[in-house]
Amino acid sequence: TTQPTITRQISALEKSLQVMLFERSNRGLKLTSAGQHLLSHVLDMGAAASRVSMSAQNYATDIEGEVSVTAADFMCTYYVIEAVKQLKVSAPKISVRVLPSDQVQDIKYRDADIAIRHVPTTEPDLIAKKIGDWSANFYAARGYLDRLGRAKQYKDLERFEFVGPQDPTAFIEMCRAKGLDLKREQFTYPCSSTLLAFEMVRRGVGAGVLADAIAKNDPEMEMLWPDSPPHIFPVWLVTHQELRKAQKIRAVFDALERVLRAVPDV
Repeated sequence: TTQPTITRQISALEKSLQVMLFERSNRGLKLTSAGQHLLSHVLDMGAAASRVSMSAQNYATDIEGEVSVTAADFMCTYYVIEAVKQLKVSAPKISVRVLPSDQVQDIKYRDADIAIRHVPTTEPDLIAKKIGDWSANFYAARGYLDRLGRAKQYKDLERFEFVGPQDPTAFIEMCRAKGLDLKREQFTYPCSSTLLAFEMVRRGVGAGVLADAIAKNDPEMEMLWPDSPPHIFPVWLVTHQELRKAQKIRAVFDALERVLRAVPDV
């Protein structure tokens, strides 16, 4: 919906309840104490409305309508698009809304219908199917290595600059457990987008850890230290257990599974 519509709806709700829910300022809206107190009840109402909507979809026999899919932007670019192409032939009445995000979206509250995740879910209302374990390694552009030199041993990686996460603490600890002592100051190019990070590495800005399924097929990329143990990350397809029965959700879920399972082992 649009911002003016939301503003009108908030004002109407406040008038109906006779309670100020938000403080207005030039910085935007902030919940009042009354708004904070009512928030949990509103979330319960939202969850109940979502369950009604999801249950109703189970009775729809036509494979049509909108389905939203969320995943990291590189997964959307390389794999979700391929599933969308296949669905244009097998289920042309389905409209797929693609939501690229490196943050875990809340399926329970219908932020998306289907998610591709790299962590298992523990929420009882969700179901998850593991596609497999993918690998990632340190890569850099060939031109970048021509300038700085190739790594002769694993320890040589400690002299490179890296394109990495906004907060590299967890990544540094993971590398340290494998015998690689990276420093925080080496992560000179923080990046919250996996697709942008891939392109930055490809253009020689710095080195980075990239999925083998993509980087190995790019002639501009070179693995920094082929003998180093790869980083393993799982790939899961997740949806709400109520949604899984809906025909349109099932069609998109199955298309994504086919595409992801076709990715060759590297």
